[in-house]
Amino acid sequence: MYLTEIIIGQQKGSNLRGIRERTALKYPEESKCSSQDFIVELWTDLFHKENNEGEWHEVPMTFQSSEKLVDAHQVVSYYGVDLLVTCLGKYKFTYRAKHRKDNDYQWAAWFNVNGCLEVRRQTNHLTTFIQVPEVSQVTHNIYIGNFTAAQEAHLNGFDGLLNVSDEAQVYAKQLSRPIILKKLPIAFGANVVISETHLLEAVFWLRAMSDLCNKIMVASRDGHGRAGSILIAFIFAMNPNLSFEEAYRFVNDRHFVYPHRGLRSALERLYVRE
Repeated sequence: MYLTEIIIGQQKGSNLRGIRERTALKYPEESKCSSQDFIVELWTDLFHKENNEGEWHEVPMTFQSSEKLVDAHQVVSYYGVDLLVTCLGKYKFTYRAKHRKDNDYQWAAWFNVNGCLEVRRQTNHLTTFIQVPEVSQVTHNIYIGNFTAAQEAHLNGFDGLLNVSDEAQVYAKQLSRPIILKKLPIAFGANVVISETHLLEAVFWLRAMSDLCNKIMVASRDGHGRAGSILIAFIFAMNPNLSFEEAYRFVNDRHFVYPHRGLRSALERLYVRE
């Protein structure tokens, strides 16, 4: 055993946009270990871009810095990871680490003794990243955008708009030019399971409008979760040769998105692959 202690980390920046997890390992200086000799992992049920199901899972952490404790003849190495949070709520976390030569991991605490983390919405409801219009092209005439981009859709040649926000509404009277407006309210947060009815309705509408409109926008408050999930569904439905991962990558390569909980299983039931 090379480790003396795993120090519970400090979470910095626990707003909806992102979080930085940090922990430290303490080990004897005489062990002659280097920071690269250790494998360090965060374990959490936090919803983030790479965990849309909210299940306990490991997240590899990378070495940040180290310092020597001269009086104690020990070395403390710090490890960290940045995560993009996709859901409000209260979550748990812990850490584990091991030397590469060891077979077993050492946990930061006893079983079921975890740190707690609460993700809250920023004080300003319309945060800076939403106040700036953000829009990207996904197919030849279908785009994805945030709330501000949706409000300006009529100024940028859009003649079709699918708004899937339930808290950031766009009304026809706000738009100075004719536009086909469809509202399909979905609650905020990656932990929200989008109903199969909503998925079918959205795909049907986009399929029909893509033949009628020159330029369509799918919009949600931030343009990443709900709008992203709907466009993943559309690409998956329209391309039977694509797997869920391929449909997700197709959209994500063009605009940063993340799928909602249960999206994959729902789509694989609705649009069965052979």
